[in-house]
Amino acid sequence: MFTTISIYFFMAFLIFWAYCGYLISIYLLSLFGKKNNDDQKILSYPHITILIPCYNEENLIKEKVENIKQLDYPEQKMKAYFLDGDSDDSTYEKLKKETKNCEYISVLKTHCQGKINQINYILPQVDTEIIVCTDMDALLEKNVLKEFIKTFQADDEVAVVGAKIIPENSSDLEAQYWESQNTLRLLESEVHSSSIVIAPCYAFKRSLLSSFPDDCIADDIYISFLANSKRHKVKYIATAVVHETRTPATLNQLITHKFRKGNAYQIELLRFVYTLPRMLPRWKLIFLTKFLQVIIMPWVLVFFALCSISLLLSGSMYLNVVGFNVILLFISLVITSFLMSRKRKKFSPGKTKRSILSLFLVANFILLINGLTFPFYSQSSRYPKIESKKKKQ
Repeated sequence: MFTTISIYFFMAFLIFWAYCGYLISIYLLSLFGKKNNDDQKILSYPHITILIPCYNEENLIKEKVENIKQLDYPEQKMKAYFLDGDSDDSTYEKLKKETKNCEYISVLKTHCQGKINQINYILPQVDTEIIVCTDMDALLEKNVLKEFIKTFQADDEVAVVGAKIIPENSSDLEAQYWESQNTLRLLESEVHSSSIVIAPCYAFKRSLLSSFPDDCIADDIYISFLANSKRHKVKYIATAVVHETRTPATLNQLITHKFRKGNAYQIELLRFVYTLPRMLPRWKLIFLTKFLQVIIMPWVLVFFALCSISLLLSGSMYLNVVGFNVILLFISLVITSFLMSRKRKKFSPGKTKRSILSLFLVANFILLINGLTFPFYSQSSRYPKIESKKKKQ
């Protein structure tokens, strides 16, 4: 029975670290970390290439083209490519029409489908210092490019910079998810390096990679892990804001979307496990925590619950053991929730408070399904998009 109790306490510690200890640690470290200098000036304006993969996006073209045109950056230092993946609607024709009078915007037929293939098509031709990837359903605030450049110039070790994502027309659960994830990534950036950036908009140094692997599902996760594994830094910044217009509006859409993202996260975690020995200590801790949270933790929760029931049924002598762990975990969750709420208010002022419990349950349900289906499920960078509300109008 001693062995059983020891395993039980070990599982309780894993749960504590995954859901509380890690967050409390980076919160405390952020209090003493180097703060971003919002008054920093741009030393020079490097040439930037913007890549916008697209496929059957005729309803989003006008808004996206106008969004690119309004970016506050010297036009002579900027080149944007709309990468059409052989759309079978009027995407290509509409793009040519909307961009015909803009010299720094080009429309290319890549003759390949899937976001990764479209990006890889153009990468060998890009020689600018900075590359920005953005989705068709992402609307960048006008200062985004300047904020990216400020971040790169502030620290030579930074190789990837991600924008803060705000979902539009989303469900409350999706909005809560983004508030929590934005807070977490911004905290990680303050402490050392963000675990990932997000696909709607991020920038990276051209020297980081020549192309994405053919089997890559999520470019945003891959490039973040790649940068960190090479001892660079990834920064997720609050001053560069991007509005995502195509987001899950129903619970079914949310689960499907997060399931695909979770599967991609698992793939990239396993891809980069072999780089552990050469990782920087702080990134190694972040990486191993993500591995615990995404791949191991759903099963730990199941076994912890079963073990708790088994101990309770074994007799009243184990009631204190179970009660102690459950109460300690509950108190830890309350403290963590309070600290994250304080930080979230700083990063997202004015946002309403939503149910964290519902998000916790849904997120772990998705992780559990990811774990069960991982050996049997496969996907590519080509998958059905979430239907845009604008498309229905």
